[in-house]
Amino acid sequence: MKSKTIHILLSILITVVVIWFLLKPNYTYYKTEIIKGKDLQVVIYVQNNFSHFGFSSQDGHKLAYIELQNLDGNTLAKQSLFNRCEVLIEEINPSVENNKLYFTKFSYINLLDYSYYCFK
Repeated sequence: MKSKTIHILLSILITVVVIWFLLKPNYTYYKTEIIKGKDLQVVIYVQNNFSHFGFSSQDGHKLAYIELQNLDGNTLAKQSLFNRCEVLIEEINPSVENNKLYFTKFSYINLLDYSYYCFK
């Protein structure tokens, strides 16, 4: 009885891991924007396995996420694997106000503790 339960749980775990690796989004480097007035840069990554049904181009509707780096290329703020703040590539417009780096109209990175605040 125990060995059957172990085999069933192990096969379920393997199936979940394989499905997760097959369905997780893949991201590639898109561009780097330097923040004026600060020694910071924003590195933008876009989803490259994005697909849609239709005849029109959906390049502006691709999901993207950003990383905050200093000008030497050291990463200061990076999103976690499971809590990714994804936005549309057309919405990204980095600007700094009151120690906050806004990368969309409402979502920002706090420049004091480098934490993400995502509002979709």
